[in-house]
Parts: sequence; C-alpha cells; structure tokens
Amino acid sequence: MDRISNLPDCILLHILSFLPTKTAFFTAVLSRRWTHLCHDLQHFDFNQIQFHNRNQTWSDFSSRKRLFATVNWILSRHKAPPIRTFRLTCNVDQFDQSTVEWFIRKVFGPNLEELNLQLSLVDRSYHRVFIPNGVLSCTSLVTLRLNGGITIPSPLSSSCPYHLPSLKTLQLYNVVTSVGNLEEILSHCTALETLILDSIVLSREGQGQLRICFPSLKSLHSKSYTPSLKRLDIQVESGFREIRVRNLHNVEEASINLPWQFPVLKFLVKLCRIRILVLRLLVFDCLPDAPPHLIPEFTCLQRLELTVRCFDTRYIMDMLQKCPMLKLLAVVFNASPYDKDPLLSRKWEHPVKVPTCLASHLQLIKIKRYFESRDDRDFFAYVLQHGLVLESLDIQVDRARAKGFPEELFLFPRSSKACQINFCWNQVPYVLFTIMCTYPTNYKYK
Repeated sequence: MDRISNLPDCILLHILSFLPTKTAFFTAVLSRRWTHLCHDLQHFDFNQIQFHNRNQTWSDFSSRKRLFATVNWILSRHKAPPIRTFRLTCNVDQFDQSTVEWFIRKVFGPNLEELNLQLSLVDRSYHRVFIPNGVLSCTSLVTLRLNGGITIPSPLSSSCPYHLPSLKTLQLYNVVTSVGNLEEILSHCTALETLILDSIVLSREGQGQLRICFPSLKSLHSKSYTPSLKRLDIQVESGFREIRVRNLHNVEEASINLPWQFPVLKFLVKLCRIRILVLRLLVFDCLPDAPPHLIPEFTCLQRLELTVRCFDTRYIMDMLQKCPMLKLLAVVFNASPYDKDPLLSRKWEHPVKVPTCLASHLQLIKIKRYFESRDDRDFFAYVLQHGLVLESLDIQVDRARAKGFPEELFLFPRSSKACQINFCWNQVPYVLFTIMCTYPTNYKYK
C-alpha cells in the first residue's frame, strides 16, 4: 500500500478515473491523502445499481434517493479541477427531472469532454429530462451519449446555435427531438467519427429532411423510427468502419454519396421503397462493380439521378433493370476535360431483357454535361427503339469536351411517336432545339 501511496497525484487520479465514483471514494479510508484525491477527481461515474439494498422493499426508490443524495453532495463540494467526464445511469420519475437537470448544469463547463446519461423512465407519461442548450454548444465535448427519458430542445435563438467542433462520438437512443433539431446538431459536428441513432422519436412537424455530411465519419448506426423523415441526404468522403441502418421505410427521397460498395448496398436495401433516388459521384466509383443480383429492386422508384465520370452504359442499364416503375432518368457527367474515358475498351452489351420501365413507364431521359464516348450511340439507339412511352430525350452537351453532336441520333427509329429529342450546349441559356420524330431531316446543328 505504501508503494501505491507514494505515486504522484496525477497517476493516482488516473487510476481512480477507471473506477465507479462510489468505489473511488471508498479509498478515502486508506489515509487522508486519498481523501484529498477524491475531491480532486475529474471523472465521475454514478450507477444506481451500486446503491441497491436487497433488504429493503422499495429498493428502486431508496437506491435512487441514495444515489441522488450522493451525487448532490459530491457536486456541491466540487470546485476544482474542472470536471471532464460525467456518467449517470439511473431510473427517473416526475420528481427527478429538475434534479437531473441540475446535475447536468453543475458538471457543464468549458473542459467537459464526455457526457453519458443512461436514464430510464419509471413511467413514460412523466416529463422527460431536457438537455440545457449550453451542452450542445460545448466546444470541448468529445463524446455525447444520451439514452432514454431525454428531450433535446430547439436552440434558444439563432444567435446561440449548436456548436460541437470536437465531438467524435454521438449516440442518441430513445431521445425526443425534431428532424430540424437533429439536422442542426449534425451540421455542427464537423469532426464526428461515430454516429448512432437508435429508436429516436422525431416530432411530426412537417416533412423533415435529414442531411448527414461528414468527411470523417467511420461508423453509422441508424435504427430510429422516423415517421416524419421524408428526405435523407448522406455524404461521407472517407471509408466506413461499420454501418447499420433500419426503419427508413418512410423515406421518399434520398441522396447518397458514399465511397464504398458495402455501405452503399446496405443503404439501397433499406431504401428499396423510395420514390426519388440520387446516387452521387462517389457511388459511381464503387457501385458499377457490384454484382447485379446484390442491387435491390426499387418497386416504387419514379425518379433516378446517376452522377458518372463517363458513359458507363452497363451501369445505367443495370439500374434500369432494377426500377420497373421509373418515369425519369437523369445522367449527370462530372469529369474534368482532361480525364480520359476509362471504359474505352468496353463494348456495348445488348441487354438480354428489355427493362420493364423502358417498355411501360419511362417518359423522360435527361443527359447533362454530355460528351461523346464509345458506346453512347448504341445506348441512345436502344432506348429510342424500346422506349414505348418515351416522350423526351434531353441532351445537354459539354462544349469543353464535345467535338460535335451525333446528328445520326435523329435518324434512329423511335417506337414512341410522341418522342422529342432536345439538345443544347451547357454554356448557353437552356433553350431547347426540338426535333419532332416525323421531321428528322429539319434539324440544323447550332
């Protein structure tokens, strides 16, 4: 024991930080020096289980009473150094709301690095604990875990927004908030690496849009029931370490920009009932190599936008095969004028089966910032020949890359008599030059 007592205070405090706070205070019986150390703790971990007395009938009430009395006694006497970690696991009822909120305000400060609240409501009809707005503007906070019985309010004013620049781990479980508040919080977590959204109760105020855009995100878990969430926008530039998503069946519109095939496929499986889907450039770098049988069928999808680096007709046709109800297809080229087509050696592969949407629902195809590639004419000829209800093919040509325009496109046979081909440069106002299928020879290249 003497050897341990002779260690510097900083080392002893570091050792005590790994112990539950009640156990750490038991060390005060060793000597006066340990009593002094307990009052200098910066990491607090309180759990109601440690205060249970099996001999008492009302064990939950009595243990909670002892727990709150202990926490109140310690925090009331704690002055320095500043608190860095506060963990609290307990049950709460209608009389405990103000007490827990006082605990949060007491530990909150410019040096707080971890706040972990695991609260369980004794009766769900009781009021939940409100998180003070200042906690969500704590620049030093690295880990925030809120579990059960908690409500996140809106910012008091636009002048006091959320601001969590150091936050790396955010876990919200059974927390009540609105879609707007959640999106506002996430938009201010610029260093976030792990995001866990589990069983969140989102208010039904309007149709929410949730945007997740983190260059540093490595792990995403989403299992929340979000009846008001209609739009989802997720953009992550780095690779995922782990992803789990559930309960996204109410989402009607989604935009995905992820760099790895596995998380993209996981998202697509959960969004198979979506109506509008946008797959950004990072998806093009991974999804075309995925086996077609792993791509889910989107039975309700009506609008699909694909951002590509080159005219990958195999990728486009594979997606059409999975969208039987598709009405609008948009293909957006996003490439530098100096980029070379990586698919020059690939030849057009005639589909074994005509996509269902092409024969029954697809009405509009838009090609934006188009430049010529190896098999683009074969693709255009195919969709014009098999597009039975196709009404318009709009092509916006990239003047920086295109040498000209394939005039033979207007000579291709078209199954839809109402089909129009509209053409324009992307560097001039979007004025369409319309060529009716019955007058293909009237076209003049401009």
